[in-house]
Amino acid sequence: MNCLLDANIKRLWKNKCFWLCMGVMFIYIFQYMWKCCHYVLEDMLMEKLEFEYYYFQFALAIGLFSAVFAMIFLSREYSDGTVRNKIIAGHKKRNIYLSHLATIYLASLLMLLVGIVTALIGLPTFGIWKMGVGKCLLWLLITAMFTLAFCAIYVLINILIPNLRISAVFSVLLFFILFLAAIKIFDNLHAPAVVFQEVSFDMEEVNFRDPMPNPRYVEGMKREILDFIMDLLPTGQAYRVAYLDVVHPVRMILCSLGLTVFITVFGIFQFERKDLK
Repeated sequence: MNCLLDANIKRLWKNKCFWLCMGVMFIYIFQYMWKCCHYVLEDMLMEKLEFEYYYFQFALAIGLFSAVFAMIFLSREYSDGTVRNKIIAGHKKRNIYLSHLATIYLASLLMLLVGIVTALIGLPTFGIWKMGVGKCLLWLLITAMFTLAFCAIYVLINILIPNLRISAVFSVLLFFILFLAAIKIFDNLHAPAVVFQEVSFDMEEVNFRDPMPNPRYVEGMKREILDFIMDLLPTGQAYRVAYLDVVHPVRMILCSLGLTVFITVFGIFQFERKDLK
């Protein structure tokens, strides 16, 4: 296992896609925070001047960067015959699978670290987080855990689908499907209980709004189910962290761990049965 990890890490430092993802993450977060700082300085009457309203934007990006890197890195394992050579050398498939997961996770954490550090350029403008350092660290832990779940998903896809084009399309498409699902669930959970209907009497120039129940408002058991799905999906967790909607931090961490273990066990089982000849 140590030999496999050592070989993968050596390949990681030489991988152009890894350094490209690191660079793009830096540019994306830097430009985003730079624009936010200028926007706030130009409009000092803004209500939300807290740093945390802008800081956690990297949580939304890490899933996509992880998908891109995983499909490039793991596809080379098949195209170069590296996986087959490792098996011929006597390495167990289980160890090969876990070493891939560890390598993808390490690369993703380094990309995440770039986003975390780069976003700190907003400190001079916004000041320290109003949420407190302890809560901020907890949310960073949640981000690291759902990043692990992302990695488990992408390793499963790219190990079982060695074709680069198919795995690339499937990985990126899956990310956007889950991301759109998270947005839809988030909007449903935050729909107001009542809406206001405009009523006007032009002749008397009387205008008022009459409250009425919102048909989009979700309540009861359905709300609990949607709330749990939001915490279960890595994209749902990313959306909640980015938009300061973390309600059940422990449940989110446990969901990430459970999803990672389930996907990894399933992936190892399928990889053991896969004929690489």
